[in-house]
Amino acid sequence: MAQEQNIPNIEKALKNNYLPLWRNQLNTDASIIMGKVGKKPLTSDKIVAAAPLGISGGFGFGAEGQATPAAGAVQFEGFETRAKDMYCEIIISDKATELTGPGGSMADALRAEIKGAYDAAAWNVGRSLFGNGQGILAQVTALAVAGNTFTVDNARNLIEGLTIDIYAAGGTVPAVAKRRITAINRATKQVTIDGAATTLAAGFVTVQNSFMREITGLGAIFDDTITSLYGVDKAANIWIKPTVESGSGGIEDGIITRTLRNAERDKNSKVDMLLFGDDAYDAYVDYLRQNNDRIESRETPVGGHRALKFVFSNREVLIANERFVPVNEMWGFETETIKFHNIDWGFAQLKGGGIFNLMETRSAYRALLRNYGSLIWDNPGGCVRIHGVPSL
Repeated sequence: MAQEQNIPNIEKALKNNYLPLWRNQLNTDASIIMGKVGKKPLTSDKIVAAAPLGISGGFGFGAEGQATPAAGAVQFEGFETRAKDMYCEIIISDKATELTGPGGSMADALRAEIKGAYDAAAWNVGRSLFGNGQGILAQVTALAVAGNTFTVDNARNLIEGLTIDIYAAGGTVPAVAKRRITAINRATKQVTIDGAATTLAAGFVTVQNSFMREITGLGAIFDDTITSLYGVDKAANIWIKPTVESGSGGIEDGIITRTLRNAERDKNSKVDMLLFGDDAYDAYVDYLRQNNDRIESRETPVGGHRALKFVFSNREVLIANERFVPVNEMWGFETETIKFHNIDWGFAQLKGGGIFNLMETRSAYRALLRNYGSLIWDNPGGCVRIHGVPSL
């Protein structure tokens, strides 16, 4: 049968042609942050880091014949998190394997499925980098309309095609599980899902199976409702809290300089990247234009992304628009203090090396892409945030 030859050929194409490109792009394309942070091989389910507290205490002035300073090594706090499981499946129908012909037509048969899987992984990984680890995408603020349409507080973290779970407020088990989003009215914040009509109470939305299982992203540092970070209590360790400024007076070079200066002096942080939410970025670009700053002359490519350059002290700080940063905020960090520990994307392989398995009760073959890992910061207190920037 044709599939006896086509399945191995499709597997070979996925492993040799698509997977290397997937790995390279996903390590930079998910977000501009991914092109700057360090990558480290995952060696254990437990990911650890040592966070330095201040400077060495072994310095002191003295006099001839007097005692030299007492030793005072840099103090460290141990951080610990767990590797998170990331999965993305690729499904090829049995009919497609039978009808796939030689040459370029095989690539055509794979292209749509591969692109869809890549887009899903890039979108979800990029979003989770800015989450707080809980995985809540939006709050359900109004009950279902016509049985399968409901209203959310913010549709920024939702996209058509996403498979979601919906929980009642305070729930730990989905009230509605594994429904796909078929439409989003972003003006009214109404979301429509597939499947039979259902009764939805106020609650929250997550990606399928993902509640409390996502990467510990930047949001965990800035979110005061997250009381512990990497096993360290925030309230008892003020050094772990970032530098936060109000942008209610507008976003301009002065408040950015002040925020970076405070982070450097108070938290020994050399912030080199600032990510703006949509409205904050538009307001800053408008400020530059009003001051006759030619922003196009200051652009530089970063891992395929574009960024502005802000000069502070003895370094350049990159500025970019990030869709997953709250619209009226700016988040900044020192990228050298961030590490992404992971095994890199690869296929879960069957005994014998195959990656496709015939799905039960379906005439389709399934391959599973997986990665295990998470982000960890050496100096989360060195991050900065400007909030409440007025929209134009």
